[in-house]
Amino acid sequence: MRFHYRAAVAMIKLLVGILRGMEKQGSEHIPAQGAVLIAANHIAYFDPPLIGSASPRELYYMAKKELFENSLFGWLISKFNAFPISRGSFDREGIKKATEVLREGNALLVFPEGTRSKDGNLKEPKLGAAKLALEAGVPIVPACIDYSGSWLKAFFQRKKIKIKFGSPIKPEEFDGIPKNKEGYLSITRQIFERIKDLKEDGKVTA
Repeated sequence: MRFHYRAAVAMIKLLVGILRGMEKQGSEHIPAQGAVLIAANHIAYFDPPLIGSASPRELYYMAKKELFENSLFGWLISKFNAFPISRGSFDREGIKKATEVLREGNALLVFPEGTRSKDGNLKEPKLGAAKLALEAGVPIVPACIDYSGSWLKAFFQRKKIKIKFGSPIKPEEFDGIPKNKEGYLSITRQIFERIKDLKEDGKVTA
């Protein structure tokens, strides 16, 4: 983990510790090295850095293209491994970059829902995460974040942010699954079942 990334993680942990507190579970499920896709539910704008601070590894992030329209902010988040992706359409360059990140042996955080769920309920998943995992042949670690949305409400209720990582879906579990829409849908269902299990086990809300 590079120095500036480690420093940012320490700062996030300090601020969250002062304002809210954080509990994390299952970080040992993230492989210490090698490519891995971390697939999480998405509640709030701050989910990427929060999940990043709970990970023992430096993560890469797919960020909506609009965030890079401000050149200064775009430059800043790119220094912390964010790269642009167009939502609502097939972004060939974004997918190519994500594939490269995985082939270089990095850990990539994705949100299969494609956008935030304002009420905390899981939205209909997209097929992108499954496609990336199947094409690159990498494990998928499901993750769930809790209480990252309603900061004011959670503050007064003294609810800590909770982040939980589940056991990985290993590449060998993809054997026999075709690289087409049906195959991607099959893996997407597996991912969402794992996230749903984490959500129900931890009683995850916004």
